[in-house]
Amino acid sequence: MTILKTRLYVLPGYSERRDFMTDLTNIPGIGKKMAQHLINAGYPDIESLKGQNPEDIYTKHCLIQGVSNMSCRCVLYCYRLAVHYADYDGQLPPDKQNWNDWKD
Repeated sequence: MTILKTRLYVLPGYSERRDFMTDLTNIPGIGKKMAQHLINAGYPDIESLKGQNPEDIYTKHCLIQGVSNMSCRCVLYCYRLAVHYADYDGQLPPDKQNWNDWKD
């Protein structure tokens, strides 16, 4: 398992930049940028995603990014995959191995 050290710009409870370690990039389809979006939305690691609603994470993401129309649905698909990965200890269904398999 790799741990990504990322520069954090927004984290609840902090007002300045901080270095932060995360395992989010172990999730298929979650790279450094998507990991940063999850951290900014308040989900710093895989454990924090367990039991979460991907739609709620997506809404937070859109509010933080200043996207009012929520048009980038591919981000939601990544969050669906990430939450399932967290909830099922890294197991994904055979037909849902990639973020684009999680479309509506």
